[in-house]
Amino acid sequence: MSKPDKQYFKNILAAIQETEADGLLSDHRADGLSGLAGLKTVGVLQRLARMMSADETACYLEIGVFQGLTLVSTALDAPGFPCYGIDNFRILDPNAENLSIVQDRIAGFKTDNAKLINMDFEQALESLEDHIGDRKVGLYLIDGPHDYRSQLVCLLLAKRHLHDHAVIIIDDANYPDVRMATRDFLLSHSDFKMVFEAYSPAHPANMDPAELPKWEAGWLNGVNILVHDPDGLFPDMMPPIVEDRTLYFNEWLTHRLRLAELAPEALALAEKVCRDDSESESILRQELLEKFQKDTGSFNNRAQDRNVHSSDLCPSRINAVCNLD
Repeated sequence: MSKPDKQYFKNILAAIQETEADGLLSDHRADGLSGLAGLKTVGVLQRLARMMSADETACYLEIGVFQGLTLVSTALDAPGFPCYGIDNFRILDPNAENLSIVQDRIAGFKTDNAKLINMDFEQALESLEDHIGDRKVGLYLIDGPHDYRSQLVCLLLAKRHLHDHAVIIIDDANYPDVRMATRDFLLSHSDFKMVFEAYSPAHPANMDPAELPKWEAGWLNGVNILVHDPDGLFPDMMPPIVEDRTLYFNEWLTHRLRLAELAPEALALAEKVCRDDSESESILRQELLEKFQKDTGSFNNRAQDRNVHSSDLCPSRINAVCNLD
């Protein structure tokens, strides 16, 4: 595969600028498509997929399908371009309905080039060649779990599968964990550069309802766009981060505690205690106790602090090879 040249990058930037000005390339919402992505995010995927569709060595891949908005929209605007979506529908699916919604939409829109990989994203990335064959990922949307580790793993595990002309779209870049993972990837992989970033003033859940449509028509909860730039044609451009790393240190302090899995419920309770909201405090206290009771045995088998989960690990081992001589 040839390296990306200046004209290729001009085309990428032109697609981003056109999306900034015009949003969606084609709008399929009236036909039943819906989801959580900003419409400009969908629009840039449509344009870039159409641009790459003539390359028989490339494909589109996304982590986090939800209800199929980005997967089906991208597949519709680049017919014949293989489009793969990875999701095991473990989150954001309280009624366990998203798998059937995605399957129905792929069938209903007759997007034969859209394929769902119903797996955990890490397992799928580790064995991606089993699903995409000899193709390389030319366009890659990361929109799965937004914790720091998951974001970084999505970048690291996909790297060997990326096309020389790869473009990476990182959604929900408003989250500091997402931006930190992007920054750490860029710092350790100098052949990738960020070429575009956009953010909104708050998470959509916390926006004034009157303001929400404006951001839904844009990049919604933020986006970072990276390109493979082996010749260093772009200068370094890093997403802004929160300099105080206390939250990251707190992950270690939390994970080693006996009741680490109860951290979200404990923090919700702490919020009401600190605000002297006794009515809500009582409800959340009961919810915390109920979750504790469900896994009491596991919790009781741990130390109060500094759980390292190492009791079943081997004392030592060496990687013996036969051909060192």
